[in-house]
Amino acid sequence: MPSITNLGVGSGLQLESIVNAYIDAEAIPQEIRLQKKEERLNLELSGVGSFKSALASFNDILEKLTTNDAFNKQVVTSSSSAIDVKSNGFASSGSFNIEVQQLATGTRLNSQTFANSAELVGSGTLTFGNGTDTFDVVVDPIDTLSSIRDKINAVSENFGVTANIINGGAGSFLVFDSQVTGASNALTITTSDPSLDAISTNNTQVRTAQDASISVDGVIIANDTNEFKNVIEDLTITAKEVTSVGNPAVLSVSQDTEHGSELITEFIAGYNALVDDLTGLGAAKQGRLAFDPNVRQVKRQLADIAIQAVSGLSGSFSNLNDIGLEVNRDGRLELSSFSSDNIASGQERLNNAVKNNSTDLGELFASSNGIASQMADMIEGYIASDGVLTQREKTLNERVSGIADEWSTLETRLRSYEDTLRKQFSFLDGIVSQYNATGDWLTNNLANITSKKE
Repeated sequence: MPSITNLGVGSGLQLESIVNAYIDAEAIPQEIRLQKKEERLNLELSGVGSFKSALASFNDILEKLTTNDAFNKQVVTSSSSAIDVKSNGFASSGSFNIEVQQLATGTRLNSQTFANSAELVGSGTLTFGNGTDTFDVVVDPIDTLSSIRDKINAVSENFGVTANIINGGAGSFLVFDSQVTGASNALTITTSDPSLDAISTNNTQVRTAQDASISVDGVIIANDTNEFKNVIEDLTITAKEVTSVGNPAVLSVSQDTEHGSELITEFIAGYNALVDDLTGLGAAKQGRLAFDPNVRQVKRQLADIAIQAVSGLSGSFSNLNDIGLEVNRDGRLELSSFSSDNIASGQERLNNAVKNNSTDLGELFASSNGIASQMADMIEGYIASDGVLTQREKTLNERVSGIADEWSTLETRLRSYEDTLRKQFSFLDGIVSQYNATGDWLTNNLANITSKKE
């Protein structure tokens, strides 16, 4: 900081040391203040970051609990690749024999044969129909077999007809494939002009449109597609291939109770991890957010939601105690240890909820006013882009950035102070130097007078 000068050379005084002492006396307290302020802000900023991270981690667990089918996961299996099966999560457990008797198909038509794909066909309008929908294609006199194919495939109203050309030894012909399956959706092609009969009314049917047919425990069901919804309630069965006689696909549905147990275990662990993090952050001596009101508020809100009953539920559970959970004196969740002749233990209540009351359990957590929903909403108020902690973090970052300006201001003020001191002490140095010179002159002259008298 101090400049290199010859201050004090004329007077012989330690003026440089005096100036440095004045500057240190002014600078050191301010530097210590800024250092402590920066450390305090960075410590708080670190604490707020950990606070948000802990809330976000628990919120990830809550997201799993707020889905409608969180506790209605099912194990659906098939003994054969002949069918695919999906459940909406509410199907009853059971086992069924599924036979796929035939698959749904769409119509396939071949046109008459032409010399090659560049041959002209005729002109007029082709009308494609499938029983419910129609679309038209206008064929111009200059259209070749290839351009007719392209026009068909390009029509926006096309309900699912694909045109292709096969070039064989005998010549070229159009192939029309309808993706719309079912016996009632047979593809028809008509024309307004006989010149187009070769690619319409005179086509050869290669594949007939037909329904899919399956048997569920001997009950035959037909459908115009290969997808059978709610033939078995809450299940969707998709036929993939025809089964051989006497070898049905065995479809089994069972409740995935392990998934529900894992969710509850994860919820308890996540809740307790958050409580432990908040306790550490708010610790009186070592906590980065000691005595912080936000920490105390979140802990209180979590405990209130965990303890209080959820209103408006239609099921058999209204609070966590109903499924065997309670908050202990440390604020952590645990299985209730209380039981009596009329009240099952916490573990028994939880097992019963997961195995036999998954729908009510899901409502307790996932309903709009459910426990997981309340906790998630509360946390969102803190960690969202406009949340309490996010705004607090933003303010702290601005204050930390502002310390650089304070350092710069202090530096400028100290330099000005140093310049003032140097000007003052330079003047002093000059005055003392003059007095010293005068003293030396008097001393020398007095010595000369004395020597002459002698």
